Amino acid sequence: MTGNYCFKAICLALLSIGSIAQSVSRPQPTTPEAQVRLGNDCLAQKDYSCAMLWFRKAAERSNPVAQNNIGWLYENGFGVKQDYTEALNWFRRAASGGYAEAQNNIGWLYQNAWGVKQDYVEAMTWYRKAAEQGNVRASTNIGFLYNDGLGVKQDYSEAATWYQVAAQHGSVKAQVYLGLLYQNGLGVAQSYAVAMAWYTRAADAGDSEAQKNIGYLYERGLGVAQDYAKAMDWYGKAAAQGNAQAERNIGSLYEKGLGVPQDPSQAEAWYKKAADHTLLAGGIRPPRVIYGPNPEYSEEANKAKFEGTCVLSLVVGADGNVRDVKVVRSLGKGLDEKAIDAINTWKFEPGTKDGVPVATQIQVEVEFHLK
Repeated sequence: MTGNYCFKAICLALLSIGSIAQSVSRPQPTTPEAQVRLGNDCLAQKDYSCAMLWFRKAAERSNPVAQNNIGWLYENGFGVKQDYTEALNWFRRAASGGYAEAQNNIGWLYQNAWGVKQDYVEAMTWYRKAAEQGNVRASTNIGFLYNDGLGVKQDYSEAATWYQVAAQHGSVKAQVYLGLLYQNGLGVAQSYAVAMAWYTRAADAGDSEAQKNIGYLYERGLGVAQDYAKAMDWYGKAAAQGNAQAERNIGSLYEKGLGVPQDPSQAEAWYKKAADHTLLAGGIRPPRVIYGPNPEYSEEANKAKFEGTCVLSLVVGADGNVRDVKVVRSLGKGLDEKAIDAINTWKFEPGTKDGVPVATQIQVEVEFHLK
Protein backbone atom coordinates (compact mmCIF):
# COMPACT_ATOMS: atom_id res chain seq x y z
CA MET A 1 0.00 0.00 0.00
CA THR A 2 1.86 3.00 -1.25
CA GLY A 3 -0.40 5.72 -1.37
CA ASN A 4 -1.49 8.05 1.56
CA TYR A 5 -5.25 7.32 1.44
CA CYS A 6 -6.49 8.64 4.84
CA PHE A 7 -9.70 10.51 4.43
CA LYS A 8 -11.80 13.19 5.89
CA ALA A 9 -14.84 15.11 4.77
CA ILE A 10 -17.20 17.87 5.68
CA CYS A 11 -20.80 17.42 6.60
CA LEU A 12 -23.12 18.10 3.67
CA ALA A 13 -26.90 17.98 3.82
CA LEU A 14 -27.91 19.01 0.32
CA LEU A 15 -31.36 20.29 -0.52
CA SER A 16 -33.18 19.39 -3.71
CA ILE A 17 -32.83 21.54 -6.82
CA GLY A 18 -36.39 22.72 -6.26
CA SER A 19 -35.51 23.94 -2.79
CA ILE A 20 -32.54 25.84 -4.18
CA ALA A 21 -34.68 27.54 -6.77
CA GLN A 22 -37.24 28.62 -4.18
CA SER A 23 -34.77 29.89 -1.60
CA VAL A 24 -34.49 33.35 -3.16
CA SER A 25 -38.10 34.24 -2.50
CA ARG A 26 -38.24 32.77 1.00
CA PRO A 27 -37.47 34.71 4.18
CA GLN A 28 -33.87 34.68 5.36
CA PRO A 29 -33.12 31.51 7.32
CA THR A 30 -33.01 32.26 11.04
CA THR A 31 -31.73 29.01 12.55
CA PRO A 32 -28.08 27.91 12.33
CA GLU A 33 -29.20 24.60 10.87
CA ALA A 34 -31.06 26.35 8.04
CA GLN A 35 -28.05 28.59 7.42
CA VAL A 36 -25.79 25.52 7.15
CA ARG A 37 -28.19 23.92 4.67
CA LEU A 38 -28.14 27.05 2.55
CA GLY A 39 -24.35 27.14 2.74
CA ASN A 40 -24.29 23.55 1.55
CA ASP A 41 -26.54 24.48 -1.37
CA CYS A 42 -23.93 27.05 -2.34
CA LEU A 43 -21.19 24.42 -2.04
CA ALA A 44 -23.10 22.14 -4.38
CA GLN A 45 -23.03 24.94 -6.95
CA LYS A 46 -19.32 25.65 -6.19
CA ASP A 47 -20.23 29.14 -5.06
CA TYR A 48 -17.71 29.22 -2.23
CA SER A 49 -18.17 32.88 -1.33
CA CYS A 50 -21.86 32.28 -0.84
CA ALA A 51 -21.12 29.14 1.19
CA MET A 52 -18.70 31.03 3.43
CA LEU A 53 -21.27 33.76 4.01
CA TRP A 54 -23.89 31.35 5.35
CA PHE A 55 -21.44 29.19 7.25
CA ARG A 56 -20.12 32.27 9.05
CA LYS A 57 -23.64 33.28 10.07
CA ALA A 58 -24.18 29.83 11.56
CA ALA A 59 -20.70 29.72 13.09
CA GLU A 60 -21.37 32.99 14.91
CA ARG A 61 -24.05 31.02 16.75
CA SER A 62 -21.58 28.25 17.63
CA ASN A 63 -22.82 25.71 15.08
CA PRO A 64 -20.04 23.06 14.92
CA VAL A 65 -20.92 21.89 11.41
CA ALA A 66 -20.54 25.42 10.09
CA GLN A 67 -17.27 25.90 11.98
CA ASN A 68 -15.92 22.67 10.55
CA ASN A 69 -16.98 23.60 7.04
CA ILE A 70 -15.28 26.97 7.27
CA GLY A 71 -12.13 25.11 8.28
CA TRP A 72 -12.53 22.87 5.25
CA LEU A 73 -12.80 25.90 2.94
CA TYR A 74 -9.59 27.35 4.39
CA GLU A 75 -7.82 23.99 4.20
CA ASN A 76 -8.58 23.65 0.50
CA GLY A 77 -8.41 27.32 -0.47
CA PHE A 78 -11.99 27.39 -1.77
CA GLY A 79 -13.23 30.98 -1.95
CA VAL A 80 -10.39 32.10 0.34
CA LYS A 81 -6.61 31.99 0.36
CA GLN A 82 -5.48 28.54 1.51
CA ASP A 83 -4.51 28.80 5.16
CA TYR A 84 -3.91 25.65 7.22
CA THR A 85 -3.47 27.62 10.45
CA GLU A 86 -6.86 29.24 10.00
CA ALA A 87 -8.33 25.86 9.07
CA LEU A 88 -6.97 24.39 12.30
CA ASN A 89 -8.46 27.25 14.33
CA TRP A 90 -11.91 26.55 12.93
CA PHE A 91 -11.58 22.79 13.30
CA ARG A 92 -10.61 23.31 16.96
CA ARG A 93 -13.67 25.47 17.56
CA ALA A 94 -15.90 22.74 16.14
CA ALA A 95 -14.01 19.98 17.96
CA SER A 96 -14.33 21.76 21.31
CA GLY A 97 -18.02 20.91 21.18
CA GLY A 98 -17.22 17.27 20.49
CA TYR A 99 -17.89 17.33 16.74
CA ALA A 100 -16.31 14.12 15.45
CA GLU A 101 -15.68 15.24 11.87
CA ALA A 102 -13.64 18.21 13.08
CA GLN A 103 -11.67 15.96 15.42
CA ASN A 104 -10.81 13.71 12.49
CA ASN A 105 -9.81 16.72 10.41
CA ILE A 106 -7.43 17.96 13.11
CA GLY A 107 -5.81 14.54 13.08
CA TRP A 108 -5.46 14.79 9.32
CA LEU A 109 -3.58 18.11 9.60
CA TYR A 110 -1.17 16.64 12.16
CA GLN A 111 -0.62 13.54 10.05
CA ASN A 112 0.25 15.55 6.96
CA ALA A 113 2.12 18.40 8.70
CA TRP A 114 -0.27 21.00 7.32
CA GLY A 115 -0.01 24.16 9.40
CA VAL A 116 1.54 22.19 12.27
CA LYS A 117 4.62 20.08 12.92
CA GLN A 118 4.01 16.51 11.81
CA ASP A 119 2.95 14.48 14.81
CA TYR A 120 1.49 11.00 14.28
CA VAL A 121 0.87 10.55 18.01
CA GLU A 122 -1.22 13.72 18.11
CA ALA A 123 -3.00 12.62 14.93
CA MET A 124 -3.86 9.30 16.59
CA THR A 125 -5.19 11.10 19.65
CA TRP A 126 -7.65 13.10 17.55
CA TYR A 127 -8.61 10.12 15.38
CA ARG A 128 -9.45 8.12 18.50
CA LYS A 129 -11.67 10.91 19.82
CA ALA A 130 -13.60 10.85 16.55
CA ALA A 131 -13.64 7.06 16.27
CA GLU A 132 -15.15 6.77 19.76
CA GLN A 133 -18.18 8.55 18.29
CA GLY A 134 -18.39 6.12 15.38
CA ASN A 135 -16.65 8.25 12.77
CA VAL A 136 -15.70 5.78 10.03
CA ARG A 137 -13.08 8.03 8.44
CA ALA A 138 -11.27 8.22 11.74
CA SER A 139 -11.42 4.43 12.11
CA THR A 140 -9.92 4.10 8.63
CA ASN A 141 -7.16 6.56 9.50
CA ILE A 142 -6.31 4.71 12.73
CA GLY A 143 -6.04 1.53 10.70
CA PHE A 144 -3.67 3.25 8.29
CA LEU A 145 -1.38 4.45 11.09
CA TYR A 146 -1.16 0.91 12.46
CA ASN A 147 -0.70 -0.47 8.94
CA ASP A 148 2.34 1.71 8.26
CA GLY A 149 3.64 1.96 11.84
CA LEU A 150 3.25 5.74 12.03
CA GLY A 151 3.34 6.94 15.64
CA VAL A 152 2.66 3.39 16.81
CA LYS A 153 4.33 0.01 16.46
CA GLN A 154 3.39 -1.49 13.10
CA ASP A 155 0.58 -3.97 13.71
CA TYR A 156 -1.30 -5.40 10.74
CA SER A 157 -3.71 -7.28 13.00
CA GLU A 158 -4.70 -4.05 14.75
CA ALA A 159 -4.96 -2.31 11.36
CA ALA A 160 -7.28 -5.06 10.15
CA THR A 161 -9.48 -4.60 13.23
CA TRP A 162 -9.93 -0.90 12.56
CA TYR A 163 -10.39 -1.36 8.82
CA GLN A 164 -13.03 -4.00 9.51
CA VAL A 165 -15.04 -1.60 11.67
CA ALA A 166 -14.92 1.12 9.03
CA ALA A 167 -15.47 -1.25 6.09
CA GLN A 168 -18.59 -2.73 7.64
CA HIS A 169 -19.96 0.79 8.03
CA GLY A 170 -19.43 1.58 4.37
CA SER A 171 -15.97 3.13 4.18
CA VAL A 172 -14.88 2.33 0.64
CA LYS A 173 -11.21 3.00 1.31
CA ALA A 174 -11.26 0.77 4.38
CA GLN A 175 -12.75 -1.97 2.20
CA VAL A 176 -9.84 -1.62 -0.22
CA TYR A 177 -7.23 -1.58 2.56
CA LEU A 178 -8.80 -4.62 4.21
CA GLY A 179 -8.79 -6.41 0.87
CA LEU A 180 -5.06 -5.74 0.55
CA LEU A 181 -4.38 -7.25 3.96
CA TYR A 182 -6.29 -10.40 3.02
CA GLN A 183 -4.59 -10.53 -0.38
CA ASN A 184 -1.15 -10.43 1.20
CA GLY A 185 -1.91 -12.30 4.42
CA LEU A 186 -0.89 -9.41 6.65
CA GLY A 187 -2.45 -9.54 10.11
CA VAL A 188 -5.09 -11.96 8.81
CA ALA A 189 -5.10 -15.39 7.23
CA GLN A 190 -4.38 -14.94 3.53
CA SER A 191 -7.55 -15.35 1.49
CA TYR A 192 -7.90 -14.18 -2.09
CA ALA A 193 -11.63 -14.93 -1.88
CA VAL A 194 -12.12 -12.55 1.04
CA ALA A 195 -9.93 -9.98 -0.65
CA MET A 196 -12.07 -10.25 -3.78
CA ALA A 197 -15.25 -9.84 -1.73
CA TRP A 198 -14.05 -6.59 -0.19
CA TYR A 199 -12.67 -5.30 -3.48
CA THR A 200 -15.99 -6.05 -5.14
CA ARG A 201 -17.93 -4.02 -2.58
CA ALA A 202 -15.60 -1.06 -3.11
CA ALA A 203 -15.57 -1.49 -6.90
CA ASP A 204 -19.37 -1.48 -6.95
CA ALA A 205 -19.12 1.95 -5.32
CA GLY A 206 -16.86 3.06 -8.18
CA ASP A 207 -13.49 2.93 -6.43
CA SER A 208 -10.70 2.76 -9.02
CA GLU A 209 -8.15 1.14 -6.66
CA ALA A 210 -10.55 -1.73 -6.01
CA GLN A 211 -11.21 -2.11 -9.73
CA LYS A 212 -7.49 -2.18 -10.44
CA ASN A 213 -6.91 -4.76 -7.69
CA ILE A 214 -9.63 -7.04 -9.06
CA GLY A 215 -7.92 -6.81 -12.44
CA TYR A 216 -4.65 -7.82 -10.80
CA LEU A 217 -6.23 -10.93 -9.23
CA TYR A 218 -7.55 -11.98 -12.63
CA GLU A 219 -4.25 -11.24 -14.34
CA ARG A 220 -2.31 -13.37 -11.86
CA GLY A 221 -4.99 -16.02 -11.34
CA LEU A 222 -5.08 -15.44 -7.58
CA GLY A 223 -8.20 -17.02 -6.11
CA VAL A 224 -9.82 -17.03 -9.56
CA ALA A 225 -9.10 -18.64 -12.90
CA GLN A 226 -6.47 -16.59 -14.71
CA ASP A 227 -8.32 -14.48 -17.25
CA TYR A 228 -6.48 -11.70 -19.09
CA ALA A 229 -9.68 -10.48 -20.77
CA LYS A 230 -11.35 -9.92 -17.40
CA ALA A 231 -8.17 -8.34 -16.11
CA MET A 232 -8.19 -5.92 -19.03
CA ASP A 233 -11.87 -5.14 -18.42
CA TRP A 234 -11.27 -4.24 -14.77
CA TYR A 235 -8.12 -2.30 -15.55
CA GLY A 236 -10.13 -0.41 -18.15
CA LYS A 237 -12.73 0.61 -15.56
CA ALA A 238 -10.01 1.94 -13.28
CA ALA A 239 -8.11 3.61 -16.13
CA ALA A 240 -11.28 5.43 -17.17
CA GLN A 241 -10.99 7.25 -13.85
CA GLY A 242 -7.34 8.12 -14.45
CA ASN A 243 -5.86 5.39 -12.25
CA ALA A 244 -2.20 5.47 -13.27
CA GLN A 245 -1.33 1.98 -12.07
CA ALA A 246 -4.22 0.49 -14.05
CA GLU A 247 -2.94 2.32 -17.11
CA ARG A 248 0.54 0.90 -16.55
CA ASN A 249 -0.94 -2.58 -16.19
CA ILE A 250 -2.83 -2.22 -19.48
CA GLY A 251 0.43 -1.14 -21.09
CA SER A 252 2.11 -4.24 -19.70
CA LEU A 253 -0.60 -6.52 -21.16
CA TYR A 254 -0.13 -4.93 -24.58
CA GLU A 255 3.65 -5.14 -24.26
CA LYS A 256 3.50 -8.87 -23.47
CA GLY A 257 0.52 -9.71 -25.68
CA LEU A 258 -1.54 -11.12 -22.80
CA GLY A 259 -5.26 -11.21 -23.62
CA VAL A 260 -4.66 -8.73 -26.42
CA PRO A 261 -2.50 -8.76 -29.56
CA GLN A 262 1.05 -7.75 -28.72
CA ASP A 263 1.31 -4.09 -29.65
CA PRO A 264 4.35 -2.00 -28.60
CA SER A 265 2.75 1.23 -29.79
CA GLN A 266 -0.35 0.65 -27.65
CA ALA A 267 1.87 -0.28 -24.72
CA GLU A 268 3.84 2.94 -25.07
CA ALA A 269 0.64 4.99 -25.35
CA TRP A 270 -0.72 3.52 -22.11
CA TYR A 271 2.59 4.00 -20.33
CA LYS A 272 2.55 7.65 -21.38
CA LYS A 273 -1.00 8.06 -20.07
CA ALA A 274 0.12 6.61 -16.75
CA ALA A 275 3.07 9.00 -16.59
CA ASP A 276 0.81 11.96 -17.39
CA HIS A 277 -1.56 11.00 -14.57
CA THR A 278 1.18 10.50 -11.99
CA LEU A 279 2.59 13.50 -10.18
CA LEU A 280 4.27 13.43 -6.80
CA ALA A 281 4.25 16.17 -4.20
CA GLY A 282 5.70 19.40 -5.52
CA GLY A 283 4.67 18.66 -9.09
CA ILE A 284 7.44 16.08 -9.61
CA ARG A 285 6.91 13.55 -12.37
CA PRO A 286 7.98 10.23 -10.85
CA PRO A 287 10.87 8.05 -12.00
CA ARG A 288 10.20 5.25 -14.48
CA VAL A 289 11.85 1.84 -14.36
CA ILE A 290 13.92 1.11 -17.47
CA TYR A 291 15.72 -1.95 -16.10
CA GLY A 292 14.08 -3.97 -13.35
CA PRO A 293 14.96 -7.66 -13.03
CA ASN A 294 12.72 -9.73 -10.76
CA PRO A 295 14.07 -10.75 -7.36
CA GLU A 296 15.06 -14.31 -6.60
CA TYR A 297 13.07 -16.43 -4.16
CA SER A 298 14.68 -17.25 -0.84
CA GLU A 299 15.10 -20.94 -0.06
CA GLU A 300 13.03 -20.59 3.12
CA ALA A 301 10.08 -18.93 1.34
CA ASN A 302 10.25 -21.37 -1.55
CA LYS A 303 10.05 -24.37 0.77
CA ALA A 304 7.12 -22.82 2.64
CA LYS A 305 5.30 -21.96 -0.63
CA PHE A 306 5.13 -18.42 0.75
CA GLU A 307 3.85 -15.54 -1.39
CA GLY A 308 3.16 -11.87 -0.84
CA THR A 309 4.27 -8.30 -1.43
CA CYS A 310 6.83 -6.24 0.43
CA VAL A 311 7.13 -2.48 0.12
CA LEU A 312 10.45 -0.67 -0.11
CA SER A 313 11.27 3.00 0.21
CA LEU A 314 14.15 4.28 -1.91
CA VAL A 315 15.66 7.35 -3.45
CA VAL A 316 16.15 7.54 -7.21
CA GLY A 317 18.92 10.01 -7.89
CA ALA A 318 18.98 12.54 -10.71
CA ASP A 319 21.25 10.03 -12.46
CA GLY A 320 18.61 7.29 -12.27
CA ASN A 321 20.56 5.20 -9.77
CA VAL A 322 19.05 3.73 -6.59
CA ARG A 323 20.16 4.54 -3.04
CA ASP A 324 18.90 4.48 0.56
CA VAL A 325 16.69 1.39 0.17
CA LYS A 326 14.62 0.64 3.29
CA VAL A 327 11.87 -1.85 4.09
CA VAL A 328 8.50 -0.19 4.71
CA ARG A 329 6.35 -3.33 4.77
CA SER A 330 8.15 -6.56 5.57
CA LEU A 331 7.41 -10.07 4.31
CA GLY A 332 10.09 -12.00 6.16
CA LYS A 333 11.42 -15.47 5.29
CA GLY A 334 14.41 -13.88 3.58
CA LEU A 335 12.31 -12.16 0.91
CA ASP A 336 12.96 -8.61 2.11
CA GLU A 337 16.67 -9.12 1.56
CA LYS A 338 16.06 -10.61 -1.90
CA ALA A 339 13.87 -7.61 -2.79
CA ILE A 340 16.58 -5.16 -1.69
CA ASP A 341 19.22 -7.04 -3.68
CA ALA A 342 17.07 -6.80 -6.81
CA ILE A 343 16.08 -3.14 -6.36
CA ASN A 344 19.72 -2.14 -5.96
CA THR A 345 20.32 -3.34 -9.54
CA TRP A 346 17.39 -1.42 -11.01
CA LYS A 347 17.90 1.57 -13.29
CA PHE A 348 15.39 4.39 -13.66
CA GLU A 349 14.60 7.24 -15.92
CA PRO A 350 14.86 9.87 -13.16
CA GLY A 351 12.00 11.94 -11.83
CA THR A 352 11.71 15.44 -13.23
CA LYS A 353 10.43 18.82 -12.12
CA ASP A 354 9.74 21.26 -14.93
CA GLY A 355 11.68 18.91 -17.20
CA VAL A 356 14.82 18.90 -15.03
CA PRO A 357 15.99 15.57 -13.46
CA VAL A 358 15.74 15.58 -9.66
CA ALA A 359 16.35 13.10 -6.85
CA THR A 360 13.03 11.57 -5.85
CA GLN A 361 11.95 9.42 -2.92
CA ILE A 362 9.43 6.76 -3.87
CA GLN A 363 7.96 3.50 -2.63
CA VAL A 364 8.01 0.31 -4.68
CA GLU A 365 5.93 -2.84 -4.22
CA VAL A 366 7.93 -6.01 -4.85
CA GLU A 367 5.74 -9.05 -5.47
CA PHE A 368 6.68 -12.65 -4.84
CA HIS A 369 4.52 -15.28 -6.49
CA LEU A 370 5.35 -18.90 -7.15
CA LYS A 371 4.82 -20.09 -10.70
